[in-house]
Amino acid sequence: MIIPNGTIQTKQKAGGGIDPETGYAVPPVSVGWGEPIPCQFSATRFDWQAKLRGEPVTQKSFSILIEEQEFQAEQIRLTDRSGKVIGDFPIKQIEPLEAVCQLRIIV
Repeated sequence: MIIPNGTIQTKQKAGGGIDPETGYAVPPVSVGWGEPIPCQFSATRFDWQAKLRGEPVTQKSFSILIEEQEFQAEQIRLTDRSGKVIGDFPIKQIEPLEAVCQLRIIV
């Protein structure tokens, strides 16, 4: 059992693929967000002093727990309990936690 403090939504893409004539990737026709899934998240890294190409950036990483379910995604949107979007993140790792019937998602 998780204690939800936010939700995640999976990024859903339609269309796109590989052009059979050229072999190049075709961008998706439409992009949307799936249904909100209750989650419990915590920051694992929050670096305000990071730099990318000489410019200051904030690097964030989160550990997210959801109830065990079929879950396939490349990118998610993380929202806090008040509805404020924390960010859109690529998924780095999905780890099943069998002892507690949960999934840990690292973004």
